[in-house]
Amino acid sequence: MISAPPPIPNRQSSVVRALCGPLLLTTLGVLLAVDHLNRMSFGRTWPVLLIVFGLCKLAEYAGGRQA
Repeated sequence: MISAPPPIPNRQSSVVRALCGPLLLTTLGVLLAVDHLNRMSFGRTWPVLLIVFGLCKLAEYAGGRQA
């Protein structure tokens, strides 16, 4: 029995996936720096990480749908 070849990932979704990790780490670094500078506590700003994660997932989904 012959199986179908695996789907070829589109370039846009690959770029989005490649940028999400560094974007989350950068956001975490900025939030920790703001906390260290005593501007705002990390306890008040951590939801920004959830927002960035959600935007990354939304971009991945949108990139996959355009294929």
